[in-house]
Amino acid sequence: MNFTAIEEAGFQAWPAFRQFNHHGWVSRFADGYTKRANSVTVLSPNSMVLENQILACEEQYHKKYLSCIFRLLSFNDNSGIESILDSRGYKKGDHSLVLTREILNTPFPSMVFPSLPVEDWMRHYCALSGKEFKDHATHIKMIHSIRDEHLLAVLLKNSRPVSCGLGVIHKGYFGIFDIVTHPDLRNKGYGKELVGGMLAWAVEKSAHTAYLQVVSDNRPAIRLYHGLGYGPAYEYYYKIES
Repeated sequence: MNFTAIEEAGFQAWPAFRQFNHHGWVSRFADGYTKRANSVTVLSPNSMVLENQILACEEQYHKKYLSCIFRLLSFNDNSGIESILDSRGYKKGDHSLVLTREILNTPFPSMVFPSLPVEDWMRHYCALSGKEFKDHATHIKMIHSIRDEHLLAVLLKNSRPVSCGLGVIHKGYFGIFDIVTHPDLRNKGYGKELVGGMLAWAVEKSAHTAYLQVVSDNRPAIRLYHGLGYGPAYEYYYKIES
């Protein structure tokens, strides 16, 4: 499994507005919306003088009035950078899992999703998740920034939206994001049906590997994805400037 390729697919699927790769340290900026798009993903932790690189990253984020956040991946040796960050008062947060499965030529029940503009899809996402549409202008801008083929999926039951999600294909890697089911309609199989239909779409587009990121304590979601054949690939966590 090519973990770096999955990371690169994730960058494209959840795009920052500005991104810089300095010897494997990928700094991303998206107006402060989500840690994934506003942090330094350390793909190669030992490629530089660590302390100097950390200071340079801090300066980048402070210029934009953002706290500096580092995203550390379990397939690397992070001991050197973590030691320095700990000495500088950084706190650990949001331990997440990356789950994957092979999907090339795998049959999934196909599904026809309504074709929606981003703004209409976002209204469904906000209604299902209990969030305010007005707070998601940056989210909408990020989705408009996706350059790869993508799917804005909404599952309807009796013409009522019950679940939705975003899927993006980059170089054969299919990532799913923003999966949500209405709280009153959970545990009815709608999430599994939605993701299965999204995977069928990805197979039709010749994707070979599916991946997703899920917070490690989200047990219901992890059970759902395990039931769909996803298994653990690697993990990551954040170190957050305090």
